[in-house]
Order: sequence, then C-alpha cells, then structure tokens
Amino acid sequence: MPLIERERIERAARIYASNQDAGLALGIAPGSFGRLCRRYGVETPKARKDRRHRALLGRGRGSMGA
Repeated sequence: MPLIERERIERAARIYASNQDAGLALGIAPGSFGRLCRRYGVETPKARKDRRHRALLGRGRGSMGA
C-alpha cells in the first residue's frame, strides 16, 4: 500500500460520498482506503452516512410516541 499523508485521507473522506470514490481518487482500493481511515482515526464516508442515518431515525422515534 502506498504511503499517503493523513491530510489527503481526511480530505478525501470529507469530499467524497463513498469509500469507493475516495479510494479511486487516491489511486487505492476502497478497502485500503477504509483501513487507512481506521489507522488514522478518520471517519469514512460510509461511517458518516451511517451515523447521519441513525441520527435521523433516532430523531423520528421521539415524535411518534408522544
């Protein structure tokens, strides 16, 4: 796996909507991008999407039961 600076990983994770797109932009496989994100403690686009989805689901539950 090529050496890629943390700043490039962080920027790709912010800009792109998927691990696949971010990995392609950096010239690495999506799985390698995900591993680098874990190594550097960077939230992946997939993790960001999942977190936002969970937040939206959680917000909707409170209003339905009242």
